[in-house]
Amino acid sequence: MDSRELSVSEQRMDADPMRGLVLRYSLPTIAGMLINSLYGIVDRFWVGRIEGIGSAALAGVGLSLPISNIIMAFSMLVGIGAAANISIQMGRQNARAAEEIVANGLSVILIIAVLFTTLGVLFTPQLLTAAGATESLMPYALPYTRLIIGGCIFNMTAFAMNHPIRATGNPRRFAMTQMVGGVSNIILDPIFIFALNMGIAGAAIATILSQMIAAVLVFSYYASPETALRLRWANLRPRWKTVAAIFSIGLSPFLLQAANSFLTVIANFSLARYGTEALGEGGDIAAIGAMTIISSLSMLFCMPVVGINQGSQPIIGFNFGRQNAARVKSAYRWAVFYAMIITTIGFVLVETCAELLVSVFNNEEALIRVGAPGLRIFLSMLALLGFQIPSSNFFQAIGRAKIAIVLSLLRQVIILAPAYFLLPLAFGLTGVWMAGPFSDLISAIITLVFILREFKILDRQFIKEAEDFDPNNAER
Repeated sequence: MDSRELSVSEQRMDADPMRGLVLRYSLPTIAGMLINSLYGIVDRFWVGRIEGIGSAALAGVGLSLPISNIIMAFSMLVGIGAAANISIQMGRQNARAAEEIVANGLSVILIIAVLFTTLGVLFTPQLLTAAGATESLMPYALPYTRLIIGGCIFNMTAFAMNHPIRATGNPRRFAMTQMVGGVSNIILDPIFIFALNMGIAGAAIATILSQMIAAVLVFSYYASPETALRLRWANLRPRWKTVAAIFSIGLSPFLLQAANSFLTVIANFSLARYGTEALGEGGDIAAIGAMTIISSLSMLFCMPVVGINQGSQPIIGFNFGRQNAARVKSAYRWAVFYAMIITTIGFVLVETCAELLVSVFNNEEALIRVGAPGLRIFLSMLALLGFQIPSSNFFQAIGRAKIAIVLSLLRQVIILAPAYFLLPLAFGLTGVWMAGPFSDLISAIITLVFILREFKILDRQFIKEAEDFDPNNAER
């Protein structure tokens, strides 16, 4: 362990009152995640307004979501895995190990991005067919998806290398990079889609250019005097032990995102089948288009919670590294408190303004008729996600990778996948919408059991807490 003094940001994580500390670290990342989520949401907003093909184009872009989730999954594998390890090492005052993690993360994400781009561009039609694309939707899905895959190296490196910035106690720079990229996409989308008359392809090009801008800002940080961790050439050679440590923690969010991809594919096939049965010809387009809107709104409400996760993660990881169980638990509790405020507000908006929210993306009567009730049902347990999502992040932040993986997969695969198959057998298209709240409720109950058990383990593990903890340093 390095014999250096704690930096100012580390002193704050070590001693500041937890209520304000979590909020202060979370607000920039909440703003950043909200803006970052607009990459996909803004694309769908403008694509849904292309005259004459709006609903079909919206469904086509929605079919790219499983592939986008896989891109994000690999980015999370490296970025979040590296960030969590860095936070723990900084808590142990081991800056040398933290710098090795940063450099190894860069090497690994570059290798993954090159491989994914090469194979993805070659097999885009096959990937879309596997994702549930019908013959009528392929012309809308193919140009957008192929371009997104072709430029994914900028998205993957920007995301993966931005998270270590957050882990070192610089959430403002982390959020600023995301904001600049997201705002760039907001500006460029209508220019490329309508002004340059590039349609769906224009949405993809605007997104790639925005992600390129974000990548430049991320790497400029590592070359600036303000950086807490240097990218050193000597550390770029991948070391198995370091890469394994990154993957062990990053595997949980990776599997969660990969599961999102898998679940989206299952949902697309169910939506195409039961949408056609319920609505007749064109029902597949209406149902998949509705789910595209529902997914966008779900992302809009959940991204602030992910921002709270990212704001609280370095605090939890740092105090876990310093063996302060009281502050670890306090940070978690405040993260859940703030997250549940956000998801409860989201729940109220969904239940009272569903028609308005759907019409923002596309005001065709058929799509609103399908999407509004689907939105109300699918997100009827939205408030519980304010507890479930931070709880999975808690186990990730303290290095309990296996539990984090189980809890992540519980909601997204273990319960939701069978529900997508079984509930529509009894309730048709409505059963597809019912799968979401069913999974949210069951997984939240099981997660609560794990959290209560882990709190008891922490109290036993860090006996030092009873002797050294200053109650003035944390709000229980």
